[in-house]
Amino acid sequence: MTMNRNLLTSALLAIAMVPLASGCGSDESAERDMGDLGAANFSRSRNDEGQIVERYDSTGDGVADVLKYFEESADPEDPSLTQRRLVKLEIDANGDGNINVRRIFDEANTVRSEELDVDLDGKVDAILYFDGGKLTRKELIEAESGRVGTTRHYSEGTLIRVEKDENADERIDYWEFYEEGVLTRVGRDTNGDGQADTWQAR
Repeated sequence: MTMNRNLLTSALLAIAMVPLASGCGSDESAERDMGDLGAANFSRSRNDEGQIVERYDSTGDGVADVLKYFEESADPEDPSLTQRRLVKLEIDANGDGNINVRRIFDEANTVRSEELDVDLDGKVDAILYFDGGKLTRKELIEAESGRVGTTRHYSEGTLIRVEKDENADERIDYWEFYEEGVLTRVGRDTNGDGQADTWQAR
């Protein structure tokens, strides 16, 4: 199968966003999405941890674009049967061999965390955390230092607080507070004690 690399990147990233939008991380939905892509090559093996690894090469260039990791266990309702659970999904969006999207799933088959390489340079730019399929926290990674520079906190999917390390000393010194998604006040730590000592209403 031949596909423009830019179109493939968009398609794979769109697939990566499906569980976030629907709150579903099921194996069936992932299989359906890959079927829509018309994956040219598929392989299955076990890794050193005993997980089943499925690799999809949608362009036929020998590089897997999507990797899915499964764990198997006995069915609690019928121990004679084996059930399989998706625990991790990885996507190489531009075919350079680096993972650009990595999702970890919980036992309820919902996304627990996600690492994103937004600019496709092979380095993680953001880490998202979820509870019950809902976004609770987003950490933005500084490109040069590799440290978390900004953390965004959410409640029921709505932004409520932003914390920043503006001095790059691994300490929070800037805060933004939101109500119903609207910025209401800003706090700054000017003396380095880790507490906001100046406030500005918005």
